[in-house]
Amino acid sequence: MKTTTKVPLQVILCITLFFVVLTSCNHQNRHNKTPGNDSTGQLLSENSMQADLSVLFTAFKDIHPAYGLYTPADSVAKLYHSIAGTLRQPVSEDEFITRISPLVSALKCGHTQIKHSANYKPYTGDKTFHLPFKVLVQDDKAWVTYHQVEALHTGDELLSVNDVPVADIIRHGSDLYAMDGNNHTFKELFLSEYDGFEDACNKCYRWAPPYRIRIRTKDGSEKAVTVDTVSSKIPQAEPVKEIDSYNGWAVSGATEYLPLRYLPGASLACFEVHTYQYEDTAIYQKAFREIHEKGINNLIIDLRHNTGGDIRVAAKLLTYLADAPFQMVGDVWSRVPDPTKTAFERYFNPEISNSFTQSFKPRDIKTDGHYLVGFRPVFGDLMGSTRLAPTDHYTGNLFVLTDGATFSSGAHTAAAIKQYCRKAVFIGRETGGGSEGCSGGTIQHLTLPNTGIQVDFPLLRLVSVLKHPVKGQGILPDKIIHLTPADVVTHNDPDIKAAIGLISL
Repeated sequence: MKTTTKVPLQVILCITLFFVVLTSCNHQNRHNKTPGNDSTGQLLSENSMQADLSVLFTAFKDIHPAYGLYTPADSVAKLYHSIAGTLRQPVSEDEFITRISPLVSALKCGHTQIKHSANYKPYTGDKTFHLPFKVLVQDDKAWVTYHQVEALHTGDELLSVNDVPVADIIRHGSDLYAMDGNNHTFKELFLSEYDGFEDACNKCYRWAPPYRIRIRTKDGSEKAVTVDTVSSKIPQAEPVKEIDSYNGWAVSGATEYLPLRYLPGASLACFEVHTYQYEDTAIYQKAFREIHEKGINNLIIDLRHNTGGDIRVAAKLLTYLADAPFQMVGDVWSRVPDPTKTAFERYFNPEISNSFTQSFKPRDIKTDGHYLVGFRPVFGDLMGSTRLAPTDHYTGNLFVLTDGATFSSGAHTAAAIKQYCRKAVFIGRETGGGSEGCSGGTIQHLTLPNTGIQVDFPLLRLVSVLKHPVKGQGILPDKIIHLTPADVVTHNDPDIKAAIGLISL
């Protein structure tokens, strides 16, 4: 049975926007692009770009909930004027997004992302090429994982590409993606898993193959190799033997798309909690009934790649895990009394604004320069006390797996577990979502009036329930696990193995 009241998807508290991949970056030393005569009509004029950049910056400055939280306002303004100075000739839509992405990234809000205009068509002058390798990015370094050329091997460390240090490529490539606060695991995951490193080479540096690469091999020696682009259909050049980290585990037949596994002969279960959907609440009921009936004393909750969704569903999960009645959201505020009624209203989607008014209401209280916001009854009171599940409540040892894609409502879940589950041990990597909360609530679509480019624009700030968050950081694991290139290509799961290692089976 479903336990949530449906409201329009636009107002899901921390709507999932994590997998919007930007095709933009900024690199101050890249080669200037000369568009020449635009016979296709695809290039944007200087006036339209300048006007839209001004609209975007002013909207950030006046109403965006993350403005000034992590990057000083004067630094954002300085960046705006610097970008404006580069818009002196017509460029493609893709290149314009490239130029303005650092401004969006400077907000340090993972829910603020750029999308192409509705009728976007790639400009014929913009060329991109497929790299014959993928990488694992960690701590400003990159290692080869999958590769399609024999000159490289899994585990080789990339030192430079075309004489540019890899740390510089990572730094400029990070402007492709907005993140919450000063977190790095969020961007590292994009650069690694979602071809962000390739995007950086194409968008930031506009490199054409072949590529001159300097590597450090696994034996510590350095060498230079040259590789060319290949078809994406070419298979992996190095044989891979995949590892099944759940070999020997039994799988429940009752939890559908949310796997619940048991380790035979041990009082141990692992429950994967994916991005929140309305139907999840019925599955939670089945899962915790099984966990209770089997007498499980050690439970792993897998929040990795949980990128958010309806936070009321996350609250339902907490009813089975928290030690006592709990609060799911610490507070909600906006920069202005009603963020749907401003000078930017004409650039916003009116249907989303209507959904906002159905779900949120001003509380007529101003504190620290912010206007507090409450939930209307149709949404539910997530800032009140939520009771525990009356049956099948779990009280055993709890282990929580997180990574850079634990974001939005997924990160709010991690914060609530850390605050209200005293036995919880966190394993993996820092959450992509901030420990303090995030900018979210209603995610508006701000359409720039001249270019048609759309920017996902949160209207509210959602404060987490964590009593002692670290400013600008996500939830930090008690046991940090660093992936290796071999883990990536073999699908080895060191997080699960670390959790098992902490349990006396």
